Amino acid sequence: MHIEKNVFENIFNTVIDVKEKTKDNIKAILDLALFCNRKNMELVCDGSRVAKPRASFVLEKNTQLLVYKWLKSLRFPDGHASNISRLVNMEECKLYGMKSHDCHVFMQTLIPITFCDLLPKGI
Repeated sequence: MHIEKNVFENIFNTVIDVKEKTKDNIKAILDLALFCNRKNMELVCDGSRVAKPRASFVLEKNTQLLVYKWLKSLRFPDGHASNISRLVNMEECKLYGMKSHDCHVFMQTLIPITFCDLLPKGI
């Protein structure tokens, strides 16, 4: 159960692009340049500044807010899962206090619904 919680947090934080919790960081992009042939994903050097390209699987800010608003309005039958809408912080755009079972329910039922129309078709 805890492995599934870690996988959920990694996927969700990477797609939503939560600062300091995403797995799409500078080290990963440097590894991508070494092991893969994806020129559009490599770091862009502009003189003294290095910029990280935006990945195709990261949602835009307005889409992220749409996801959080949907999660805030979400309701489950009694006993199915905890009230996920209480775990959403709209000001900081974060999820707090997710239990292992909540992550399991999210992975099994909500991720396909949440991200199917928001992400590009190849992902």
